[in-house]
Amino acid sequence: MPVDLSKPAEQVSVDAAAYQPLFQNLQGNILKAHGRDRAWHLFLNFTGTPANVRKWIREQVAPKLTTAAAQHEQARQKRANPAFDGGMITLFFLSAAGYRFLGLDPNKLLSQPFRRGMKDRSDGLSEISSTNNKDPRKEQWQSEFQQEIHALLVLGDDHPQEANLQAALTATQSQLSGLGTIVVTEKGRVLRRPNADTPDPTDFEPIEHFGYFDGISQPLFTKEDVDKYYEKKIGTRGASAWKPHASLDLVLVDDPFTEAADAYGSYFVFRKLGQDLATFEQRVATCAAAIGAQPDLAGAMVVGRFKDGTPVVKHDQPVVEYDNDFMFDELDEDGFACPRHAHIRKVNPRGTTPMTSLEEERKRRIVRRGIPYGRPHPSIGCDPAISTNAPGEARGLLFMCYQASIKKQFEFIQ
Repeated sequence: MPVDLSKPAEQVSVDAAAYQPLFQNLQGNILKAHGRDRAWHLFLNFTGTPANVRKWIREQVAPKLTTAAAQHEQARQKRANPAFDGGMITLFFLSAAGYRFLGLDPNKLLSQPFRRGMKDRSDGLSEISSTNNKDPRKEQWQSEFQQEIHALLVLGDDHPQEANLQAALTATQSQLSGLGTIVVTEKGRVLRRPNADTPDPTDFEPIEHFGYFDGISQPLFTKEDVDKYYEKKIGTRGASAWKPHASLDLVLVDDPFTEAADAYGSYFVFRKLGQDLATFEQRVATCAAAIGAQPDLAGAMVVGRFKDGTPVVKHDQPVVEYDNDFMFDELDEDGFACPRHAHIRKVNPRGTTPMTSLEEERKRRIVRRGIPYGRPHPSIGCDPAISTNAPGEARGLLFMCYQASIKKQFEFIQ
């Protein structure tokens, strides 16, 4: 009997027998981030016969895929032994064009935005004249992405020399001879700086290119991850209307191409977003001067948190508090402390969306799995060996997210 995806996360245990088929069938990185510091994203275009490409997927890709069950076991071993190396993680994704190429009818997938793809914006969303927050037209995209993309192969590893990733890339290129090409490889690397909240010199925290603590407020899907969250945080479980967890139906949908029980997938979005640090800082400074505030507070009002993760809705200065247990409608419904346009408030309004319920609002959340690309600027505090202040350095975020509905979640937020 299929599992109930609507059950609260606190009732979903990785070790429960009822959930074993789901975790063994499901690809990793969906319910929990894969945790590797480096990830290479190989975008593929198939040119061989569909039968031969399917054979390659079945024989060369599928055996290497990292399941959710394997990923959770690796995380458990890592907690028990910090020196444990889970090795390379491998993930595989198909576009609607990829399904079609392989002879699988994409109309079985209920998501119209997925079937249509980003190149086709015929629903009119890109033509709304009342906003200038439009996506660039396809002709303005990075040239490689203007081609038809059939699949994405993601390789993740922790070794800083990247020899394992290069070997896997070379092997994939060889395997694809006569079957397809790697259109482009996008390389991501987690950025870290020393954690100011601990005297441990080996403790580092993840950040993004603007220098803000990254990865806060991700939905949690299992009892194990919810318990770990409450072990780390200050406060009492259930003290606030805010809940860090979500049921599996936020992110999972049934796989229509198999009759196997408890075989699910997720709709995946990838976007390459450039980050212009100099312009961002200049505009924050302009904002600060206009409102008579210090730049760090003005920046926090733009993002919703100070660079150390402190939420501006609770503090007007950084206190090194990665607090996530708050509701905007309880503390700041009118947006005087954390403006309504702040990034974290727009993407997760926490009880302040007009004409809807908190339950419905929470269903709009996405599961973010992005990773920075490019070398960081020295000013944000990363390892000087990888930093650069060279003019024109290309840097930004390889934005990725999972959701059960692209339209109701990603597109709504966008």
